[in-house]
Amino acid sequence: MEQIDLFAQNQYLANILQLFLNPTPYFLALVFIFLAVFFYGMRAGRGKTVLLLLSLYAASVLTDLFPYEERLLENFQTDPFYLKAGLFIASIIVSFNVLLRSPLRAFAFQEKRSPILHILLLSILILGIFMSYLTTILPEEYLAQLDHPVFKYFKTQNAQFWWSLAGLVGMAFIRKP
Repeated sequence: MEQIDLFAQNQYLANILQLFLNPTPYFLALVFIFLAVFFYGMRAGRGKTVLLLLSLYAASVLTDLFPYEERLLENFQTDPFYLKAGLFIASIIVSFNVLLRSPLRAFAFQEKRSPILHILLLSILILGIFMSYLTTILPEEYLAQLDHPVFKYFKTQNAQFWWSLAGLVGMAFIRKP
């Protein structure tokens, strides 16, 4: 029994190593987004990174409730995914800037130095919520192309729920040291 478990662990590690040795463009995009958020978090601090996480929640709600999507689709005649993704990213930017000017501003500028584990956790949560939202709005033909094993953790409504819940639970673990 122990040999089977050891084999399964070695196979799992081999699969992870394979992702880095033969990366697909989708995997490279994930790594790029993670590194961008991680370095932003290291530079900006935990407070601003938490506000970025909160702005993801606000942006997903605002994007889903946006009442003029049909009108924009008629006027711009674009793929609905690109419109919705653009609205999502614009909502993130607007929400983040509003949160930076809100009473939460004091929290955002509390400290510059943050524990690296907090920033790492926040970066993973932001990546998960961001990618799970984008992959759930993808059309089926694009979604079928994401057959990479990593994307099974992002591309379902169930995954989006768990990433959203993980963001809330994760904030409980990043209290002030």
